[in-house]
Amino acid sequence: MDTTHHGNIQNKGRTSSTNSLTRTCHSAIALLLFSPAFIFLSCSGDFGPASSGEKCTSVISVRTHHRAMTESAGSDIDVFIFNDDRLKRIDSYQRLRAGADNTVAAASRKGPKIAVVIMNPQKDEYEWNSISSFETLSEMCADLRMENPESPLMSGVAHIDADENGYFEIDMKPVLSEIFIRSIRCDFSGRPYSSATLENGCIYLANINTLAKIVSDGDFTPVAPLNTDGLPYDSYRSMENPEMVYAEFGQAVGSTALAPGISLWCYPNSSEKDTAGTPFTRLVIAGDINGNRYYYPLNINKGEFGPAEGVSGIGRNCRYVFDIVIRQTGSLDPAVPVSSETVSICTGIEPWEEIESDMKF
Repeated sequence: MDTTHHGNIQNKGRTSSTNSLTRTCHSAIALLLFSPAFIFLSCSGDFGPASSGEKCTSVISVRTHHRAMTESAGSDIDVFIFNDDRLKRIDSYQRLRAGADNTVAAASRKGPKIAVVIMNPQKDEYEWNSISSFETLSEMCADLRMENPESPLMSGVAHIDADENGYFEIDMKPVLSEIFIRSIRCDFSGRPYSSATLENGCIYLANINTLAKIVSDGDFTPVAPLNTDGLPYDSYRSMENPEMVYAEFGQAVGSTALAPGISLWCYPNSSEKDTAGTPFTRLVIAGDINGNRYYYPLNINKGEFGPAEGVSGIGRNCRYVFDIVIRQTGSLDPAVPVSSETVSICTGIEPWEEIESDMKF
């Protein structure tokens, strides 16, 4: 594939509606309910050898504000229950599927527990066989190459006192974050090429974190990053949904703002230093000006282009919104980031689109 041009990669950018900018990342809510008011379906748990005590049936209701969760019926849900003690060994594990009424049942033994819910899991049931404790599960990673933003992997953790007729809440969040391109234009005023436009333009992500811990909220050091050469082809070939990391504008970008409505998706990146092993994730704009190919790599929420709020880098379950102005010709090297003199941006963090959905276990 020609690494100097993107012409044979089709535009699969996703559109997404925008809300007024805020400075917070909103997460989903999952409710664990132990209530006779809900319908119970018989279910026997796979109980670990360390568990003992009286069994109980738990009813869990999942509610989320994430727009991808509007259709929850038929989703796979893995429910892990661990003993909430020093060893935190597994009590039970069940794979459940939401029916038309979004109601299923989960089983565990009574007592203090740690409940972990994983929605849209990437692993088959047998692949969880190595999970013997909460610490073991905490080391398990999601793989960006298997993600689908329409049904993202989501997880939540809660400390509960398992019993009949109990009620608990879990904060459910996708591992994914969204990079949304709201507008882009060129301002070449005062340049010899003031009337030029950016032709054959595309936008994509580089230095993309491939693996992220499913239940982590903080440490997202990049693992096996993709596109470290600044070009999109490694990720395009390896992703099940390559439109998550690459899109084309479909028309020339000139002085009038273009509203492409492009959504790109990636895993968090908490790297403190931009090194070969732990690079910052970049948003790369590429296009032709007067027949020459230029690149505009931008460190997302870092350095001159961040942070949008207190924490730099890419957080989990956040939506970064970009308004971009290209002010001069860019770099000939797609791996070298440009400065704010070359590209100016306005960026902010929005909450997920607030659409509620309930799922009951």
